[in-house]
Amino acid sequence: MKLFNNKKSDDGEKAAEKPKKSVKKRIISFFREFLKIVFVLAVCGGLGIFIALGKRASSPYRYAEEYFSYYVTNNYTEMYKMIEVKETDFIDLDKFRNKCEGEKIYGSIKGYKLSKPVEQGDKIIYVVTYYIGNDDSPKTYTITLHKQKKHTHVFFSTWKVDVDRLFISDYNIVVPVGKQVFMDGKDISSYKRSTSEDGTKDIYVIDKMFSGDHTISVTLDDSGEITKTEYVTDNNANVEITTEDFAMKPDVKQKIYEYSTFIVKTMYEYAMDKTKNYENICDLYANTEEAKASAKATFDALDAAIEQPDGASLRILDMKTLSPKIKSFTYPDKVIVEVTYNYEFAAVTGTSMLSGIVENYYGAGTSTATVYLNLIDDAWKIVKVDMQCIDYSKQE
Repeated sequence: MKLFNNKKSDDGEKAAEKPKKSVKKRIISFFREFLKIVFVLAVCGGLGIFIALGKRASSPYRYAEEYFSYYVTNNYTEMYKMIEVKETDFIDLDKFRNKCEGEKIYGSIKGYKLSKPVEQGDKIIYVVTYYIGNDDSPKTYTITLHKQKKHTHVFFSTWKVDVDRLFISDYNIVVPVGKQVFMDGKDISSYKRSTSEDGTKDIYVIDKMFSGDHTISVTLDDSGEITKTEYVTDNNANVEITTEDFAMKPDVKQKIYEYSTFIVKTMYEYAMDKTKNYENICDLYANTEEAKASAKATFDALDAAIEQPDGASLRILDMKTLSPKIKSFTYPDKVIVEVTYNYEFAAVTGTSMLSGIVENYYGAGTSTATVYLNLIDDAWKIVKVDMQCIDYSKQE
């Protein structure tokens, strides 16, 4: 058997493999460097895009311009999303919309320009100059932005529109003690701050609300309420409602009107009906001696005027319309009602020493009666009626 030495041969093969491995390493190294470069570029590009997006999102100029675009198109919902606001019973979208309606732009905008920003601490102010239609006179609208603590994209500032100019603070409402109070339809019992030293008034304080018209309603009792609308523009403004501001509820007022017109018609009816007397009319008055005496005096005077000693008399009275109106109210228990009525009548003349001729004649006119009512045992009662018989004398 022959043995051969292959060492030289193996060394040659190994020498041939070395160049191959060297090329492979260089290729791998190249791709590694290439990927590093690509990664760096990607990071830089992404960072650039990130920075660009962040700057765009946090741009106060763009924010102010967007807000103004909603303002000129009356898009109050989008405006509300952009303002710095904390909602309360008296601050919400609907009330913001009502406030903005009073400042809305009428007409088309033909051009606008934002001023250079004025920085005041964490606020930036822009003044927008704009033109409407064919009017060449410039209009201005000021937008104040307030930098927020919250950031967008981690690093970039966010903004809200500062609308403090729309608000007022510490609105004081003074009302009779112990009454239920509403402002703009909202029960404000939780806003009661104190009671006056003499114990006659309650004081309510609204900490913050929009300036403008606000309606205060105070329920006095089952019969009535006070309603007053105030245009409020200043901080620490004060409104006081007293019983002199009282207005009866429509249903109670209607009952009083019906009662007042009924007594006027019935007084004539009973006085012209000879089967009736003042005792019948007393049943319609309050059950007091003073009221009964007043009823008798009014009835007797009317009865005497309807049938006069010389025979002249009012034969027919046709009341066409009766129009009641509250003349005065003294809270809580006195009201005076004036009843104005139009009428037509038929009457006869009286006789005299010279002539025994009795003549029929007709006429028309207007008269007024005054009805006094008091609240007695939770019911309105008539205590007095001032009325004179109509003037049915014959006009020559």
